Amino acid sequence: MAIGQWTWLEVAKLVIQGLTPIFLILLGLFVQRALKRFEHQQWRSQKLIEKRLAIYDVLAPKFNLLLCYYLYVGPWRDVEPGEIIKLKREIDQQIHLARPLFSTEFFDSSMSLVDLCFETYTGWGKDARLKTGFGQRRAALGTNWKPEWEECFSADVTPSPAIRKSYDSVMLAFSNDLGVCDSIPPKV
Repeated sequence: MAIGQWTWLEVAKLVIQGLTPIFLILLGLFVQRALKRFEHQQWRSQKLIEKRLAIYDVLAPKFNLLLCYYLYVGPWRDVEPGEIIKLKREIDQQIHLARPLFSTEFFDSSMSLVDLCFETYTGWGKDARLKTGFGQRRAALGTNWKPEWEECFSADVTPSPAIRKSYDSVMLAFSNDLGVCDSIPPKV
């Protein structure tokens, strides 16, 4: 082979040697962009979890107070019926505000629990009514019972096991959306 003559093989080698750095630069840029997208997605997921935890910190105690009131456990005696009706309004507002941040399962299970606990649309300008009996409450509170509280209660009473099951569904949806666990241990 003479000095001025090139074979196709030599030309191909030279082209590959010239394109290799360009290819590596393009590959590096692609990997860098993919890593930036991944980091942004991780940051966004972390912020979403932080916001969901903040909402959990607000809503979980309210759901628990609702459960205590309907199952006659914990601080149910310390809460007046009007406070539970006010609690419903707060839960409703917070569930609807948080709806875009949570799964459909969370929203639906939360609304199901609220529907089991309250009779709504009882008349224009009238409060929701509690779907629980007041006889035991009146007996337990004795002289602390106020007769006007009786109008806060519905004739339609939801059984305690249904309330418990619905509450567990809400907590399961909460934990799933937070990525904490896949199930709530069964009650022993």
